[in-house]
Amino acid sequence: MFDFHISEVLLPNIVDLNDGSFNDKDDLFHHMVSLLFKAGKVKSEEEFLKSLYEREDMGSTYMGNYIAIPHGKSETVTSPTIAFCRCSNGVLYESNGEVGTAKIIFMLAIPKSVSSNDYIRILSTLSRLLIYDEFVEKIYKSQNYEDLISAIKTAESMLSE
Repeated sequence: MFDFHISEVLLPNIVDLNDGSFNDKDDLFHHMVSLLFKAGKVKSEEEFLKSLYEREDMGSTYMGNYIAIPHGKSETVTSPTIAFCRCSNGVLYESNGEVGTAKIIFMLAIPKSVSSNDYIRILSTLSRLLIYDEFVEKIYKSQNYEDLISAIKTAESMLSE
């Protein structure tokens, strides 16, 4: 088991707060995986995209409330990382039979070597943060990376109390 803090694995070069618009989920995935690749967090965009779609086939990653948490576990991932994208207009997000509009997207990139228990712990930590309306509101209002990280650190401290 390893110590994991979202605020430590969400780096400035893999955060997109520009409210970009995307044609569909595929367009969004390609954009976010490109950020991970450019940051050196995945060695192969194609391999990581494949792991994302394999996971999508197993169950929905759309959480409702305009939030999606796509995630993949792959040997191409160099270290546990989370990419973030905010889309003001939203993107049509179809995932394993569920359809919704996603405006906040956290993409987890997990190395194959991470245990299933730790993988689930990472995912559940993020999911628990996202149930707090104040936290989600701060994400929407974040003007820059520092605002986003501050909101995450505040929320993480609430979980550890």
